[in-house]
Amino acid sequence: MAASEEEIPPVLRVSQLDAAELDSAILQHLKSQVSRSFQYFKPGILTRVEPEVNACLRFLLWKFTIHTASATVGQKLLNLRYSGSPSTTAGLTDRQKLLYALIVVGGKWLQDRSHDLASWTGQTSLFQSVTKVLSAAENCLKVASVVNFLVFLQQGQYQSLLERALSIRPVYDRKQAIRQVSFEYMTRELLWHGFAEFLFFLLPLINIRRWKNVVTNQLLGSGQQDSDVNLRGPVELKECAVCGEWPTNPHDIGCQHVFCFYCIKANQLADPGFSCPSCSQPANQIRPVNSVPVTIMSS
Repeated sequence: MAASEEEIPPVLRVSQLDAAELDSAILQHLKSQVSRSFQYFKPGILTRVEPEVNACLRFLLWKFTIHTASATVGQKLLNLRYSGSPSTTAGLTDRQKLLYALIVVGGKWLQDRSHDLASWTGQTSLFQSVTKVLSAAENCLKVASVVNFLVFLQQGQYQSLLERALSIRPVYDRKQAIRQVSFEYMTRELLWHGFAEFLFFLLPLINIRRWKNVVTNQLLGSGQQDSDVNLRGPVELKECAVCGEWPTNPHDIGCQHVFCFYCIKANQLADPGFSCPSCSQPANQIRPVNSVPVTIMSS
């Protein structure tokens, strides 16, 4: 027995809008696939018949969705389908399906081909008048669509003018199950989500390199002892005090230790208070090693 109107659960507005967006995205995806299949053909071969190709795609979508299941692809994904009566959940009638195809397929094709029909038939003056009428009707439809959308937001029915003209509306295809989610789980998820967003905001503001240098100096630093450049030995000349590799373009900061130019310059730019990680000599001046008089200690 058909359910009465009061027993039919209303479909959420966001679900109806999402279904329309999915239908539009699927049509665009099919168009892009067809365009890619003709990319190696002669240029412009698809442009001349593009309205007919789009009409064929819309017809195929109508044939395997509205005609067979009374639901679009987007509606099937969201557990929705069309009902042909405002008081029952019965599917669309054959008349409503045919009118739907005539408007969606034929109307869109006529809109795309309206400017070419005049040149094909030779009735330029007649089609100019028809074009003006169609342009005026299109403008009126745009205004009516805006008004209909505002009414839809208030009442939750007839998302498009097509649905209102055919008196069709979406209903749930299967009964909605009530999800039981504990408040503890929801609270925990919201808490972790908020904490993650806070970290994403905070981490870029923290100078990680500077804190690393501070911790390294506190744990491994040896104060200002043995910071004379004249005490530099063969080990210091063969090892960067930051990366531990052979110094590339060696520089120093006034102490006996040698640095790669990139290592010392990057640390100084990231932390203006950077000091030598081995002897805590402040990096006030960066100098090439060759320009500094060096007395190498004998081993």
